[in-house]
Amino acid sequence: MSDETTNHGHSGHGVEFEREDLSSRGVFGFMIGLAIIGVVIYFIITGMYTFLDKYEKSQMSAASPLVKSEDSAQVGSRRVTQDYVERKFKENGAPLLEVDERGQLHDFVMNQEKQLNSYGWVDEKAGVAHIPIERAMELTIQRGLPVRPQGGAVEASTAPKTANARKAPPKQ
Repeated sequence: MSDETTNHGHSGHGVEFEREDLSSRGVFGFMIGLAIIGVVIYFIITGMYTFLDKYEKSQMSAASPLVKSEDSAQVGSRRVTQDYVERKFKENGAPLLEVDERGQLHDFVMNQEKQLNSYGWVDEKAGVAHIPIERAMELTIQRGLPVRPQGGAVEASTAPKTANARKAPPKQ
């Protein structure tokens, strides 16, 4: 066989690896430069936001046109507390936003549970009270449910009594 077929076209002359790869010094230099640029950008952004925050505070007006100038010092940097809002707007009857939905729902449910499991007056003048559910169920079992006669049965049962009372002559 010929040498061409066994060497598959590679004669060994002119075949070498590339000698111009990246050096480790270049890679580390790039990484250090990237870190330095990142730190510089961090300080530029922090300084910019600090400047803008100070500028905004110097140009800041009252948080709300409803807040008086003497109240704005109390409220502080645009932070209006729930107590402040409730105190200022209690008289107008407007609904307030919920601040703590879970807490408010928990308080509502606990108040309902307290009312369902305790004694108390609904309307004391009319003599209407509420009792615990367990006690109401016991009383229902003891006394039974109130039964109302059917609509036709009421008329039939009362009709003969009144008819007999009218037809009977008075005793002398």
